[in-house]
Amino acid sequence: MKKTLLCTVMSFMLALSITSCTDNYTFDGGEITTKPVDELIYETVPINETEALTGTAEEDDIDGSVIIDRTGNFVRVPDEINTIVSAAPSVTEILTGLGISDKIIAADTWSYDVEGIDPAICTIDFYTLNIEALAALNPDLIIVTEMSTAGAEDPYEQLKTAGAEVIYVPTSQSIEEIKKDIMFIAEYTKTTESGKTLVSEIESTVNEITEKALVLSYSPSVYFEMEAAPNLYSCGSGTFINEAISLCGGRNIYAGESGWLANSEESVIAANPDVIITSVMYDGYDYNEIKTRSGWENISAVQNSRVVQVDANSVSRPSHNIVKGLKQIANAVRPGVFPDYAQE
Repeated sequence: MKKTLLCTVMSFMLALSITSCTDNYTFDGGEITTKPVDELIYETVPINETEALTGTAEEDDIDGSVIIDRTGNFVRVPDEINTIVSAAPSVTEILTGLGISDKIIAADTWSYDVEGIDPAICTIDFYTLNIEALAALNPDLIIVTEMSTAGAEDPYEQLKTAGAEVIYVPTSQSIEEIKKDIMFIAEYTKTTESGKTLVSEIESTVNEITEKALVLSYSPSVYFEMEAAPNLYSCGSGTFINEAISLCGGRNIYAGESGWLANSEESVIAANPDVIITSVMYDGYDYNEIKTRSGWENISAVQNSRVVQVDANSVSRPSHNIVKGLKQIANAVRPGVFPDYAQE
């Protein structure tokens, strides 16, 4: 079975359709710029005040409150949420981290391996939507991502017209955006304190990594492989992985390019990276095959045994579980500097 590989590759491929963003941490003068968790809280306001805020809200007698999502839209916050449908594994992970996995009654097929989720409920193909099946579930809330709503028409419009609550979470390409998404979902589901805990863990890890990386003078070059030969796939700037490599004090050999990208063996050999990190994981695959590729025996990473495999899900899904991915990348880029991360 290559389901793990397919899930990982799909996550990266789908991200190609999302506009890339710049890294949110700067190292000029040794300073790190980011936002504290308290500045990420999404404010909820009474619905009857939205007209004054937007100039577009209709006056009616709707009860409850609204929240502004990351795209700037006002969305209604239900007074109570008991049943949720999740359309992406990252969303499923966040809901689980917030302690409300018991409210998930259905999820996408790629959420099958999220810890704490019954694989039996991960049956929905959000690229071939069965509106009738979703409507029959009668969920209080459906959370979808941009990548699960691709196309000119909103596939959930019929459900929204019928009264279903549908909220959209953009696919994040930076740590800052991931934190914002966690807090948005937390505020919407009234689990704010749990969200702050998840975000604080991310911030703590980032601060620990950057504090140690900033004082190191040597900056190793890094090649990150997301799909093995012969169809190599990597990433450039505007991606979480490139950001993570930079946080650890490394230099992505494809930082001059943007987004997720197909690459060639020749370009890797020419770049001669000091470290090779692979997230390729599927049954029967041995990442040590990288060391046996023709022409790769002269690459510094291969000669110095700096070829490392990291957990695919932790580096591909924009959720709080990036903490594990950050630690694994840090340990790969800076072995010995982060001894506590070796077992992550």
